[in-house]
Parts: sequence; structure tokens; C-alpha cells
Amino acid sequence: MRVGLARLAAALLALVALPLQAEETPPGALPFVAASPGAGERLVLAHYFPPFPIQIGERGASGDYYERHYLRPEGENGKFARGGGYLRQRPLLPPGGLADATAGFRLDVARAARIGIDGFGVDLLDLDGRHWRTTLALLDAARDAAPAFRIGPQPDMSALKDVTPARLAEALLVFARHPAALRLPDGRLLVMPFAAERVSGTFWQELASRMRSAGAPIALVPNFVNARTMDAYAGQSWAAALWGDRGSGAGPTQTRFAEQARAAGYPRWLATLAPQDFRPKDLMAWEADGSTGLASAFTAAMTGKAAGLHLVTWNDYSEASELAPSSATRFAWYDLTAWYIAHFKRGRPPAIVRDGMIVLHRRQLFNPVDIARGAAWQLRGRDAVSNRIDVRLFLTAPASVSVTTGGIKSVRSVPAGFQRWQVPARPGAVRVQLTRAGKVLADCTSPHVIAAHPDRHDPLYAGFSSLRGCN
Repeated sequence: MRVGLARLAAALLALVALPLQAEETPPGALPFVAASPGAGERLVLAHYFPPFPIQIGERGASGDYYERHYLRPEGENGKFARGGGYLRQRPLLPPGGLADATAGFRLDVARAARIGIDGFGVDLLDLDGRHWRTTLALLDAARDAAPAFRIGPQPDMSALKDVTPARLAEALLVFARHPAALRLPDGRLLVMPFAAERVSGTFWQELASRMRSAGAPIALVPNFVNARTMDAYAGQSWAAALWGDRGSGAGPTQTRFAEQARAAGYPRWLATLAPQDFRPKDLMAWEADGSTGLASAFTAAMTGKAAGLHLVTWNDYSEASELAPSSATRFAWYDLTAWYIAHFKRGRPPAIVRDGMIVLHRRQLFNPVDIARGAAWQLRGRDAVSNRIDVRLFLTAPASVSVTTGGIKSVRSVPAGFQRWQVPARPGAVRVQLTRAGKVLADCTSPHVIAAHPDRHDPLYAGFSSLRGCN
């Protein structure tokens, strides 16, 4: 009787996240029909980073831990002051905040499921501490809030430096026994270790043997940071993935990896897609050129016939690669990724059912060597800094789009379909207008003004969308 009541209580609590998510993204919010979790043969996973749940701690008069510390240069006793603070944005809180941490995990799951993500690959940073408790909470949240959504283990071999196959198997068996665990159609638990090359192929063979003996066979997907030794893992792997490049040239990096994986004997590969990457704590950034990097990697996934997409990341705010709804990017990356997920799962672009636009731009003209904004940053990768307004358009018919930035207006005629236009950014307000035959289809002024004299480095591509009332 107690078990039955507990399940009923869990089911009722699960309903809290679902209406909220449906309110955020009702059926008409997107100009196409989004994919569903569990639909189709192609797998879409989002890397979940446990240190950054939607809310950290209680919200007081000055907010939660994000507001009081992570977003402020003086936060945590100035630990990250040299980089202007630890983060540049935070997860988007629902109106009124969250009842508790459990509600936050359910909302993360519901948000991801809403755009067709099949599951989270959780970064296992520890096997018995607070991050492990987050992992267990996510498993329960998936079970309760989105029955088709799954949670898969991604052992972090940078963090689990001294773990043994026996200890890791013990943790993975917890997954294997949970109804929300990510499994292949043949029942195997999907295990996708980050930096798999940090340990030998023998390590993974022993792990697989232990899991088999326990009645929980695994499908190994080594996720390489450095793929030079990838040949050593091919014979025992279901697929391979590369953490990859975050710059605008991410696609060619993924294409080369796909070719290497096939040559090494891997039966399939998963393509990695990331919105952007910069790290205030390390004073470094990669140039994504708006949505160029994401689009480039998606093209590589389609042309290279990837078996799945690995979205890196759902919520790693310390590397700014998050696509979850957030305070400055809002739903821009989230909605744009929904388009790519639907395209990938169906094998063709979704039909556009209404007109709209998603706009990405920085809140400053990023200049990594300008010491007036603090210590100089290092630009990594092969791409030069590119400060542009990036407009993604969903058009049922040809239209005209105008972009006004810094008081200068540019106009272009654009054909029907999923289109893109970029305009050089200038300090000041940003306004984007979409018209057809003299009728205004959308007219948005960005909530983000491009600062003329910023007080700290901020490479973040923030966003807004006409699909959500210019928000």
C-alpha cells in the first residue's frame, strides 16, 4: 500500500513540470512540428552537466547562488574576478521559481523531451557524491515526467581518474536496473565515456565483461577528446564520437572524424553539435560565428550518415555551450536545435507552417585583446573574431527582411524556406523586421543592446525570437 501511494505521489508531482513546459512551448510556438523523444531510429542525446541545475540553493532577496556568485565578478570572494565572473548567463527560471530541486530536474527533462531529444547523457563526475545524487534524481525525473525520455551514463574519465572497472560496473548497474535507463533496442545499456582514451581498451573490456556477468550487457560508445588511439577501441564499440571543435569550422572536424572511425572499423558514429564555447575562468573563447558552427556540424552529420547526434551541451554554463532555455540566449538556441533534431530524425527538413525568425547576436563587439574590459583573452581554434547579427528565418513564401544595428538599416529579399542572413553588428539597439507584400509579419527589437563600452569580456551569442513574442 505504501509503495502504491508513493508512486501516486510521484505521478502527481510529475504533472507540475509538464504544464509549465507546455506553457513555455505550446504546439504553435514553433513554425514546424517538433520531433518526439523515442521516435525514429536515429538517436539524439544531450550532454547533461550536473553542476548546473536550473536553480542552485534557495532564492533569497538577492537570488540563488547563480545570482549571488556565479554571475558577479566579485562572486565567490572574487575567485573568478580576473575573467569578469564565472558565467555570463544562467538557466531560465520559470515564473515564480521552483518548489524544490526535484521540480527543476523534471523541468529539465520536460524541456528536452519537448524538442525531440531522446535522453540526457549524464556526465558522471563522481559515483557517490552530490553529482551522483543529481544523476539518480534525473533518472527518477525521467521516469516520472517523460516516460519516453531516457538517461544514459557518460563516465567522465578525467574526473574518475582512479576508478576501477569493478567500481564503475557497480555504479552502472544502478542505471541498468532503472526503468529510465537509456538502452538500445536489443536491451543493452548505452555507455558513452567522456575522454574514453584516458584508460586502456582492456579497462573497457573488463567493464563489459563484468556487466555481462551481472546480466546487464553494455553498448560502448567511446567519446574521444583525443582520437589518436581510437583504433584500440574499435572492436568492442557500438559507435564512436568526438567531443570536437566548437568553432565555425566544426563540420569539417566531424567529417574527418567520421572518416577515421570508418577506417578504424567502427560500425557507426555519432556527430557532435555545439552552439558555442567560451570559458571566463580560463580567459579563452572559440569563434562560433553565430549559428555557423552548429549548422556546419549538422551538415556533417547528415552527409556523413551519422547514427545519432550528441548535443554538447544541454547545460554546461562554465563553457557556455548550453542550449537549454537560459537567461540571455532565451529560447533561441533551443528552438533552432529543435529544427535540426526534427530534420535529423525524419531525414528531411520539416514543413514550415508559419513565418518567423530566430536572431543571435553578442551584447558587445567582442575584442579579446581589449584590456579596458579586463585581462586579455585568448582566441582558440582557427577562426577569427566575427561580430555579426545572425538571423535564421522560417518562411512559408518569399519575404523581405531588414536589420537595423547601430542606426544603420540593411534590407534583403529572401526566398521561402529555412534561410539565413548575417549583418555586421554595431553598438546600439538591434531591430529585425520581416515583411511580405507590404504586410509586417514580425517586428522585433532585441532585448539585448550592443554595448559601446562594455566593462568586461562577453563573447556570448545571446538571442531572441519572433516565435515567442520577440523574447
